[in-house]
Amino acid sequence: MRLLKLASLLLCAICFNVRGDAQSPDIAEKPVWTLEFIQVTPNGLALGYLDDHWMRVREEAKRQGAVLSYHRISEVTLETPGSKTGDPNSMVLLTEYRNLAAFSGREKLFASIREHLPSSTPGVVPIKREGLYDTVDTRVFLEQPVEAHGTQFKLIAKQ
Repeated sequence: MRLLKLASLLLCAICFNVRGDAQSPDIAEKPVWTLEFIQVTPNGLALGYLDDHWMRVREEAKRQGAVLSYHRISEVTLETPGSKTGDPNSMVLLTEYRNLAAFSGREKLFASIREHLPSSTPGVVPIKREGLYDTVDTRVFLEQPVEAHGTQFKLIAKQ
């Protein structure tokens, strides 16, 4: 229920922001990016789950044209004498959607893809998502070109 409310709120926020931008009449056709910041459990099972579920679904969505690109980015721990930075359990899941319509229809598309994909990859032990990672923050950006060779991103939603 909470997820449904959040999705509705996010969709309303996007609609208001898109309609209010008079400088870009073709804004509905610009790519939309989502950044999901997650904290994974240190047992290492989250990576297998993300490979078997999150990445397979996005690969199929990319094949269908709704997703342009997707990345799973891990934070690296850097250690120097007297200093340690980074969190090996912190990750960012990045997805670039073709346009606003593809972003808005993502949950329905992903559910359809999950129904048609095999339940698990052969040779991979099935893992449930519960307890593997927690979403810390989610941000949604709209890509906007500023110059002939430049691009900027406009934050349109934040959780």
